[in-house]
Amino acid sequence: MPTKKRIYVTDCEGPLTRNDNAQEVAERFIPDGADFFARLSKYDDVLADVVRKPGYNAGDTLRLIAPFLRAFYVSDEDIEQFSKERVLLVPGALKALDAIRAIMPTFIISTSYTPYIKALCELSGFPLEDVRCTELSLDAWEMPEDEAQWLRAWVPRICARPVISYPEEAAASAEARGAGGAGAPDAALARLTDEDRATVRELDRLFWQEMSQHPVSQALMDSVRPVGGGVKLEALEAIVAAQGVDGADVMYVGDSITDAPPLAAVRRWGGVSLSFNGNAYAVAAAEFAAAAPDADVQARLAKAFADGGRDAVAAAVRAWPHPKPGKRPSGRARTRVGLVAEEQDALAEASAAMRRSVRGERVARLG
Repeated sequence: MPTKKRIYVTDCEGPLTRNDNAQEVAERFIPDGADFFARLSKYDDVLADVVRKPGYNAGDTLRLIAPFLRAFYVSDEDIEQFSKERVLLVPGALKALDAIRAIMPTFIISTSYTPYIKALCELSGFPLEDVRCTELSLDAWEMPEDEAQWLRAWVPRICARPVISYPEEAAASAEARGAGGAGAPDAALARLTDEDRATVRELDRLFWQEMSQHPVSQALMDSVRPVGGGVKLEALEAIVAAQGVDGADVMYVGDSITDAPPLAAVRRWGGVSLSFNGNAYAVAAAEFAAAAPDADVQARLAKAFADGGRDAVAAAVRAWPHPKPGKRPSGRARTRVGLVAEEQDALAEASAAMRRSVRGERVARLG
């Protein structure tokens, strides 16, 4: 163990696994669930990144879909059994995780539901007590049939709407998101198409008006507190305090909008913030970015961090081998690593391409 105490904290889906478990659960148990989830996921992005609705965090899609799961008679056992059968690992993830755990305290902060995280922990031997994730309990709620019918009728209505699309300039900057800065939501929403604004209004009516008239649905939605966005940052801050380390002694790895606040915070603290096959949100929030077909880069940069902190990681990134012109990349050169401040566009493009390759087109499109 290095003499200087440093800690490693990682997201789950993206850096360790190829799943989007909530999307897969919706697809399995809700009719047209993949289309349904895609629409709520983009609505989630708008609320978190454009409107910045008070009390709403990126990843709260997991709140929104919970009443619908109960309306389709889904049980906790259903989700747990399904999740156990569906863990898809990033190549080399378990080897990398074991190597990192051997040299410094390691934690997972994930927006994923607990049943999926339990399945990963059983598979990997990672201690569940070192994970922070989204608690879900469906069995605790008895939903009246008329309320369930009301929810079920909303699914085709939502799927009939187009997936919301908004230009990049409509979103707040990653730095403002991480710092909790204020934006101009009305101006941002004005950049949406008329059809997309109508979709936002319809979903607003469902979740923030009509839901309150259906007590079980409202209570179930309120009971789910997804560990995403600002809640991920809260979880990270609690781990840092409990471990008694400075912010500069933290390495955080993430890949999506839910990781933007902790990535931005660790960058400000002087630690190591690494986007791994990240989308535009993660790349913009991080100091370093890696586009990789496997998890080896995580273990190598973690070793550099454990030995010498952020400066050692910067040196390792600068020394990373590049593919030779005209030759197919092999070995470590298959991974593109760099400093975001120096080549953000190129790293974002490489990360998006690798994200599609490793996780698939449909998952890669989600925030």
